[in-house]
Amino acid sequence: MTNLNDLQQVREFVQIADSGSISAAAKILGMAQPTLSRHLAALETQIGAPLIRRDTHTMSVTEAGRILLADARELLALADRLGKRLHGERRELRGHLRIVSVVDVGQWIVSRVLSRFRKLHPQVTMELHLINRPTKFVKEGFDCGVMVGGPTDRRVTTKKVAELNRRLVAAPSLLAEHAAPQRPADLSRLPWLGILQPHFYARDRVDLVRKGKVVKLKFAPVMLLDTVTALREAVIEGAGFTSVPEWMASRDIAAGRLVQLLPDWHIEPVDLHLAHASHEQLPERVRTLLEYLAAGIPEEIHKLDLGDR
Repeated sequence: MTNLNDLQQVREFVQIADSGSISAAAKILGMAQPTLSRHLAALETQIGAPLIRRDTHTMSVTEAGRILLADARELLALADRLGKRLHGERRELRGHLRIVSVVDVGQWIVSRVLSRFRKLHPQVTMELHLINRPTKFVKEGFDCGVMVGGPTDRRVTTKKVAELNRRLVAAPSLLAEHAAPQRPADLSRLPWLGILQPHFYARDRVDLVRKGKVVKLKFAPVMLLDTVTALREAVIEGAGFTSVPEWMASRDIAAGRLVQLLPDWHIEPVDLHLAHASHEQLPERVRTLLEYLAAGIPEEIHKLDLGDR
């Protein structure tokens, strides 16, 4: 037997044998008697022997039917145990997850969301890789990831889940040496600090927006650093100005460590995406994690932006 109807046909045969007649089995199974008769005939064709001996008033199982019946009961018991086990694993997720994230979002946001996920699903183990370079997502074996900007691997599916608001900032010490900018063109007088990786938005350019007007600026970086956290430290030391996430900027501005530049202008937010390999059927643990991240990441960003953490 090779097709997907085999198990159901076997189950129907066992019911016929247990019920003593096709009509009685059809009532129990909720099927029309002619339909059940056709299924039995198809099973007999696959077996190559009659399974039920019929006459006008009685029905009996043939020798081939008795042999199949014993094996069929074991097969159905095994199938039922497997179904219960798979159903249980859907309720209680198990297995290992490999997640990748851009560094700063992973440190500040993803790690917290994953920790809450683990409390809900303690049988799941996971590893979080913090990487800012473009990843060969599928080749490196990641189940899912959190990405800034567009995908760098054509074999992944991405979904936008949040936006990262940013501010232009500089240290008071830098502004003591250079006049504070009054308009976007004045920014060219200040040293710019950018993100090292070229696929990120903030390497050497900024788009400023005010009342529908967009000003596109391009800078020659005096320093390129690999993480936003490193950028923040360099800016606080007065090495230059840069853009940092809202959650970093608001705290440092309130503490007097940084000053927001051109507060009447705003920077276009950065899109944050969830990514996973382009499989038609994802494992249950991956699908569940993606749904959890899609809900949890925006909430965590909102808390940070409000200073609630």
